[in-house]
Amino acid sequence: MSFRHFIFCDRCNPGAVRVPEHRRGIGHDPREGRRISDGRMWFEGSLQEAVAAGWVISRAGEHLCPRCARMERNTTGAAPWRPSPA
Repeated sequence: MSFRHFIFCDRCNPGAVRVPEHRRGIGHDPREGRRISDGRMWFEGSLQEAVAAGWVISRAGEHLCPRCARMERNTTGAAPWRPSPA
C-alpha cells in the first residue's frame, strides 16, 4: 500500500476539497490542481516538493499556494516565510 500526500492551500481551499473538474492540459504539473469554478488549490506531494514548486508557509503557519502567497505579499508587504528545503 502506498500513501499519497496532499497539501491544501489554507486560504483558497480551507475545506481540503480535491475534486478535479477536468483533465489538466499538457504543460501543467500533474501534482498541482486548481478548480476552475472556485479556484481551490492543492498539491500532491511532500511539503518539501510543494515549497520547491512555489508554495510557502505564512507567518501564522498556513500553507499558501503561489497565487495566495502573491496576494499575501501584495497585501501586507511582507514576504511569507519559506522553509529551507531539507
